[in-house]
Formats: sequence, structure tokens, C-alpha cells
Amino acid sequence: MKQFKLVILSVLLSLVSSISFGQYTVYKKKKSYLALLGGFNYSIPHVTDRYAVLSTSSAEDGANEKEYGKLGKNKGVQFGIRYSYNFTNTLSVVAGFGYQTQSFNYRTDYAWADTVSNQSFEREMHHKQQISYFTLPVLGRWDMTHVQFKPYLQAGIFMDFRHQASKIITYDNTIDEEETENQVSSSGWGDITENTRKFNMGVMAGVGVHYYTKYITLGLETNFRYGFLNTINDKTRYADQNGFALEYLDVLDQLKLGALNVQFSVSVPINNSITANILRKSRYNRRR
Repeated sequence: MKQFKLVILSVLLSLVSSISFGQYTVYKKKKSYLALLGGFNYSIPHVTDRYAVLSTSSAEDGANEKEYGKLGKNKGVQFGIRYSYNFTNTLSVVAGFGYQTQSFNYRTDYAWADTVSNQSFEREMHHKQQISYFTLPVLGRWDMTHVQFKPYLQAGIFMDFRHQASKIITYDNTIDEEETENQVSSSGWGDITENTRKFNMGVMAGVGVHYYTKYITLGLETNFRYGFLNTINDKTRYADQNGFALEYLDVLDQLKLGALNVQFSVSVPINNSITANILRKSRYNRRR
């Protein structure tokens, strides 16, 4: 995550240092843009209900709870297209269609002790889930400046339609909260599509920057998304369609997914901006 923050900071500083803020203003009232965008995301699982195949004999609170991976381990990707229409030079509406994959990880472990034969058995399992969606965001956007370099704020809603979901379990026989390389084995990928909800919706908000030229616009933005609906299908929670519940004593918790994403964009005007003179000298625009 430190490298991620440094990359974002260096990009922003290079943009600021290389752009002449007062050279041109951007006149884009009643103009439309079409953008291609892509980037990566980090999921934030919010567990609402916990479930387990086995109950623990330990008296400690939370002894049987899954341990979820930190933000930096829950990486996914997204890409898509967006259409924007500018009501004024600073206010616009944005709608899009995209495809994204979100992931979340957790760890479980179990230990058995045979007091008769004085033997014990330990197993630690690392669970990695991926869920892919078709997504439809609708946002309102406010540009903070009138010049070529435009920081902006945006907020709105999204609707997600599940495409597929899968998981893999890696395991070893040492409980140490990490994968022991000389012992690790893998379950292979298993399908959990029917264990997840088909539809979700939520809110998103973020900040970004655009740099306008006469022909294209370059952009960088980061957004936070949060889904209102549960991610896991309660009706099929214990449906052991891939054998993981029986072999690995695995059942999914109920959770809601948030995500922090970063994406880059390239957009072009779709109503003849060259002849419409989108870029204008600052003096010219002030006289208007």
C-alpha cells in the first residue's frame, strides 16, 4: 500500500508541475464525452454474521472466527466505458458500463488432539475468493476549476450484476498465520457462483483530476464504493456444490463489500470539439 500511495502522489505532483494553469480555459457546456477507463481496486469486507461448520470447545470469545486479510491482499481489477454530459462548464452527469473483479481473503485453522494415542493434528487454511460483476454507475460530477487541469469531486450510485464467483483454498499442517512453503497444498479452484447474490447496489464517491487537450482528455481518479446488500446468498450457504464444506470445513460468513479503487481514463469529445473551440484563451473566456 505504501508503493501505491507513492505512485499516486508522484503522478499528481508531476501533473501539477508540468501544467500551466492559466494558459487555456475549457469551454464544455452542453458537450459530451466518451471515456475508456481501467484500473485496480482493494476490497473491504464488512462481516455482519459469522458461520462455521464446526463449533469450538474453547471458552475464548471469537476462537472460531475467520481472520480476514488486510486491505492490500484483497486486490481486484476493473475496466469499462463512460459517457458524460456537461450541463455547465463545471457540472456534469456521468453514466457507464463496466466489468470488475473483487476479492477477499480469510484464514481458518483447526486442531484435533487424541488423548488416548497421544497424537495431534493441525491444519491451517487460507481462503481466496473472487467475485466478478457487470457494473452500472451513475454519478454527478463537479469540476473545481475552469482551466485545463481540472480536479473534481463526484458521487452517485451503482448497480452490480454478478457474472461469476470462485475460490481456492491453500493449506498446510502448521498453524502460524502464514503459508508454510514446504508443506502447502492447494484445493484447486472451486465455483461459488450460486453461493453469492446475483444483484447488489450501493453508493460511491471519489475525487480525481482531468487534463484537457484539444483532442483527448487524460484522467486519474480514486473512488470508495459500498454495497448495501449482502454478498452471500443465505439460501445456498450450506449447499456444498464444490465439496469444500465437507473436505475443508468451510462455509462463508455473511458480509457486505466495500472497495477503494484507482483508475485511469482516456476520453474524447463526441460532438466535434475541434470546430466548437473547447480550449480558449483565458482572456477570451472572461469576456464571454
